[in-house]
Amino acid sequence: MPAAKCSTCQLDAFAQALACQVPLAEVVHLDESGLRVAGALHWLHVASTATLTCYGAHPKRGVEAMGALGIVGACRQWVVHDHWKPYFSFQQCQHALCNEHLLRELKFLWEEEGQEWARQLSDLLLSFHRRRQKHGEFNECQFKRALKDYRAVARCGRYRHPRLASGQGRSAQSKAANLLDRLEDFDWNILAFLWDGRVPFTNNQAEQDIRMIKVRQKISGCFRTLRGAQVFCRIRSYLSTCRKQGRNLWQALQSAVNGAPFIPSALHAGP
Repeated sequence: MPAAKCSTCQLDAFAQALACQVPLAEVVHLDESGLRVAGALHWLHVASTATLTCYGAHPKRGVEAMGALGIVGACRQWVVHDHWKPYFSFQQCQHALCNEHLLRELKFLWEEEGQEWARQLSDLLLSFHRRRQKHGEFNECQFKRALKDYRAVARCGRYRHPRLASGQGRSAQSKAANLLDRLEDFDWNILAFLWDGRVPFTNNQAEQDIRMIKVRQKISGCFRTLRGAQVFCRIRSYLSTCRKQGRNLWQALQSAVNGAPFIPSALHAGP
């Protein structure tokens, strides 16, 4: 198949353009997941938009891996993720958190532990989401009112789960208390979707983009070498980007094999 001949060298120009274009997007979605390489745990990273996808494989999960991928450090607008703390090491951009992750955690606390405040906060976030979908981003007055309501519900939870003194550590706290720490410390990041219409409610874009490679791993097993995983990531970055931009994948592969791969432009660096 042509894909087998599509070496990383033939996709160098595409990869360079991708590394330049993804950070230009108003919103970049980030995610990471475990990847088995040569029998050991490695990490698959993705940085994507609605029109661009950049995958990378690395032995590490944190800042070192993100720096090697070369995307997050170049972003200057919004990045959306699930609160993996190393992302916050990059402070040149604005951070928005995935509310779908929060809803899952709140659902567990309500259904398994009977935490009423968790149900109330879940309902409140969903009501905010519906209002923004219907009427657009909140103005300053509306946002302040929403923030006040959000903090009031969080305080109800805090009465049951007080924050431990500095130095006692998260491991000594309950799951509810740890979640409340995040809800209070990152309320602006959680509610960013209300006051900036560019910011989505969830990080579904990155989760969808990473799911295909996870399915591939379940079917085909691990990669034998890190080099093989990196080659696969570059080819999949190319195919995913071409698919998002409505290009014929067979023709795109032929072009890459012939040394003239499709090159995304700045016009396609949208959210």
